[in-house]
Amino acid sequence: MKNFLIILSLAIIASCSSAQKASEVSSTRVSIAPYLKMDCKALATEQSSLIREAEVLGALVDQEYSSDKNAELIAWVLFTPAILFMDGNAESAAQLASIKGQLEAVQEAQKINECIS
Repeated sequence: MKNFLIILSLAIIASCSSAQKASEVSSTRVSIAPYLKMDCKALATEQSSLIREAEVLGALVDQEYSSDKNAELIAWVLFTPAILFMDGNAESAAQLASIKGQLEAVQEAQKINECIS
C-alpha cells in the first residue's frame, strides 16, 4: 500500500507542470517560399544558423523544464498552493517549435533546389 501511495504521488507530481523537454517540442509549419529563392550556399548558411539557434533554445527549454519540475516537487512537498505560480516553458518551447519548422523548410528547399546530394 505504501508503494502504491508513493507511485501515485509521483504520478500526480509529474503530471502537473505544462513544461516540455526540448525533444518533446514539435515543429511549427513554416512556409518554404522564402527559402526557395535562396541558392544552395545561402541555404547552407541559414541551416547552420538555425541549428545553432535550435541548440541554444533546446538547452534553455530543457533548463526551464528541469527548473519547473524541481519547483513543482518542492511546491508539492512544502506548499501546494505555490504550484499555481509555476510558469512552465511555453514561450521558449514555442520559439524552439518555430526554429524547428524553419529548419524543415530550409531542408525541403535544399531538396527542391537539388542542394543535397
